[in-house]
Amino acid sequence: MTGHDTPSPWPRDQDATIVFLLDARDDFEAALLRDWVESGKSEDRSYSRYSFVDLPGNRADDWLAALPDQCDAVWLQPLRIAWLPAAGRRRDRPLLDFFRGRLGEPGRARRRWLAKHRPERLAWIVGDGAYLDDLRERHADAALGDDAFAEFAANQALIALERSERIVRGARYKVPRTLPGDVFANPDFRNLMANIAQQRDRPVHDVFAQAERYLREMAATQTPFTLEMINALYRAAVRSHHDAAIDINEDQLQRVAETIATRPVIFLISHKSMLDTVALSLVLFDANLPLPLTFGGINLNTPGLGALIRRSGIIFLRRSFQDNEIYKSTFRRYIDYLIEKRFSLLWALEGTRSRTGKLLPPRFGLFNYVFESIQRTRLYDVTFIPVSVAYDQITEVEDYSIEQRGQKKKPEGVTWPLRFLRRGRSRGQIHLRFGDGLTVRELVETAELEAGINDERKQTLVATLAFEVAVRMNAATPITATAIITLILLAGGNRAQSLAEIQALARAGAALIRRRRLEIVGRSNFQDADAVLATLAELNETGIVSYLDEGTERLYTVSPDQHLNAAYYRNTAIHYFILDAFVEIALLDSASATDDPVEAFFARTSELRELFKFEFYFPRRAEYRSEIEKRVHERFGEWEDIVCRDETAIHDALDAVQPLVAHAVLRSFVDAYRIVASVLESSGTDAVDDEGAFLSQCLKTGKQELLQGRVFSAESISKSLYQTGLKLANYRGLLAANQAAERAGFHREFRNISDRLDEILAITLAKS
Repeated sequence: MTGHDTPSPWPRDQDATIVFLLDARDDFEAALLRDWVESGKSEDRSYSRYSFVDLPGNRADDWLAALPDQCDAVWLQPLRIAWLPAAGRRRDRPLLDFFRGRLGEPGRARRRWLAKHRPERLAWIVGDGAYLDDLRERHADAALGDDAFAEFAANQALIALERSERIVRGARYKVPRTLPGDVFANPDFRNLMANIAQQRDRPVHDVFAQAERYLREMAATQTPFTLEMINALYRAAVRSHHDAAIDINEDQLQRVAETIATRPVIFLISHKSMLDTVALSLVLFDANLPLPLTFGGINLNTPGLGALIRRSGIIFLRRSFQDNEIYKSTFRRYIDYLIEKRFSLLWALEGTRSRTGKLLPPRFGLFNYVFESIQRTRLYDVTFIPVSVAYDQITEVEDYSIEQRGQKKKPEGVTWPLRFLRRGRSRGQIHLRFGDGLTVRELVETAELEAGINDERKQTLVATLAFEVAVRMNAATPITATAIITLILLAGGNRAQSLAEIQALARAGAALIRRRRLEIVGRSNFQDADAVLATLAELNETGIVSYLDEGTERLYTVSPDQHLNAAYYRNTAIHYFILDAFVEIALLDSASATDDPVEAFFARTSELRELFKFEFYFPRRAEYRSEIEKRVHERFGEWEDIVCRDETAIHDALDAVQPLVAHAVLRSFVDAYRIVASVLESSGTDAVDDEGAFLSQCLKTGKQELLQGRVFSAESISKSLYQTGLKLANYRGLLAANQAAERAGFHREFRNISDRLDEILAITLAKS
């Protein structure tokens, strides 16, 4: 019987007794493996000393008793059969393939049929063999105890088979199958469990048994079958709402592949949609790269579904385990094991989906555990790779706007995946980009890490690492045509704009973007009116943009109650223009400086950085001034001469520049913060103790001011923006009692910024 690239199961030049270790699912596979061995005999060799041993399902069983006695040397040779997918399987019909049994591991009857009629689907797997005595020495060096040798030897055989199978199947099928033996083989961990047992006056084997239960509860157990099936479902999910082809940068993907080949990788992904990790999985799967293990709540471990999720690569974590030393130690050891074995890991940098489109502050929990693991394993080349996923439009944006208005979102429930899979309207393409990787070694000297760092220093490094990843993620994010068009429309508020106006502003914005070598994706040729019209049509199809056709030309505006939806898309690119907005405001403010207007300009940009520090990511303080100087010089030339003259010169300089962005970028945030400040001021000297009640009052005040025309647009009526404004107020100590004067000053700050935005808007409108 022949199969896929049939190798020889016989080791070369071995005079030892050969024991073939058969990793077979059943007697049928075991018989196939024996026939393969027998058929592979060479005529010029003697084969008097060989035998077969079945690796047991429970690797702790004493299978070693079946080995031959009284032999000087025993060579253990692991063998396995892998069943491959059909060659040339159509990727546009993955779900049909799955339900017809063409994906994953075939059943016994189908394996018999394949072995007879489709032998090319059968792959013979030969793992690297080892002498029995060498394994005993390695086991003794690991100090695992004599009673664990059977499990240790079986695990080594399975690891060897996994390596060989990945060569045949492809790197995407890197799956951990040797738990818990490999995880608990670490001497330091075993000593830790023994110490815990002693401290709690418990038998050591009871503590280990509990740790093993925890490990089996949390550990991901990917299988090739499940990876095939899950990615078939993922492909269907993408096609139900987006173009089938995910837009990627091939050069970036190649760099990721090179990194994965040499070192452990941690993927940190932006979180805008349920499809973020889906998109990454498909990109890696199609590139034949190992799929990362990711983290999920233990609540996902439901009967039936939990097993599928676990086998897709989800690590189940309890919501809280800080007081459970055995669980915490087991989780730490599991992370160490995954990093040591170069398994890729993945989690969302922000922890939750962004409801505003902007990148949220990072969550530090998993960063702490991974950082500590890097210290313990001394694998300082672990690379954190930012992954940014951008969308022309997303399905969940309406749910997000409901939450921002203060309404409760309907729970998704267990049926939401099926509802999501139902084909809805097309929402364009998914754009996935990889940012520059980052290692701990780039942030701190190896000598300091090995010497040991205290908790305070560790927290500083973890925060620095997380924020640097976030900055690189933002830098990798492509600007969509949707983001540019929504920015232009929102800047007009309720004022409708013609195609010519929109196109002119889009061209000006795109010119600025391209001068900075930033990437625009989607329908980005704004010289072509049809490209702008196509983006407007897509936004109209999802209800975000309305047409007005009653006059001499068609006008476009953001639809009523759609400002938050439009703002979501604008905010995905807003970080690229924040410093430009600060420059414009600071230029106006520098006209009233009593001392050096240049230094007053820089001082004002620093003040603005502090005011919006909880909303946006900024360069480090040491780099901030130089980046500001770069932006102002790029747009205004010899700006120092301008600010040293008079207010008229500054206005003339602003009038000569297109586009001005401060109003378009900052207005909603300033209006929202001003409402927070107004509600705070109206609270008098009372302390703010009930955040929920305060935010509710902000929402009511915002709606009132919208009706009065005191805020520019409905996008300022946002719970998320009010929460961030309240966070800033708390940082400045304004939630405590007896802060009336300080609250009034806080309110005044944002009224002044609002006035500057009005000036910039007036200049913009005068040019149109």
